[in-house]
Amino acid sequence: MASSDRQRLLERAHALPQAHASDFFGDRRPPSDADPSLLKRIDDTTLRTKLVETGIAEGLQSPKGPQKIASIVRIYPDFDAPGKVTSAKKMKNGAAPMPQQRGLPSVDEMETLIGRIREVEADVAHDLSAEADERVAHLKRALVDLDGDELEEAYRELGAALERKRALVSQIRYETFRRIESDASLPERAYLRLLRR
Repeated sequence: MASSDRQRLLERAHALPQAHASDFFGDRRPPSDADPSLLKRIDDTTLRTKLVETGIAEGLQSPKGPQKIASIVRIYPDFDAPGKVTSAKKMKNGAAPMPQQRGLPSVDEMETLIGRIREVEADVAHDLSAEADERVAHLKRALVDLDGDELEEAYRELGAALERKRALVSQIRYETFRRIESDASLPERAYLRLLRR
């Protein structure tokens, strides 16, 4: 397909009505790493097929049979929608080439993303650890002047604060990914899905 034709298809994709969280059926939810403006409702099955085949869109939800649910796609302006494979053209020896996955990042893109993750993670770790350390230090100082029930309560609070500090690893990771997901200046954030879980 000519570049101009692909560009026209992309323009048609952008013109589709935006999908909202309420359009997703049952337990389905919009992808957490997706720009909401790139989630579209589409009723034209022919256009949907073209968008998917050209790597412009990934199907997120499709009605089956008589289901009255919205057909939803996610638009990839760089023509790198995941799940698209190249057509199996015969090679000279008669064997079909290996299908190539679309939507995979380059090494440079992954290095950029991982570098940003490390930067943000360091900032988050500093912020959260400083808060936890300050709370623990405050409670330790308070123990000196307390007795009886107050002392027992302070010990319980100190134990809880130390437990929260130990749980920071998962909190730091969660907050790091949350910040990167919302960073519109980092297009590589779309590849966070490859690093999760």
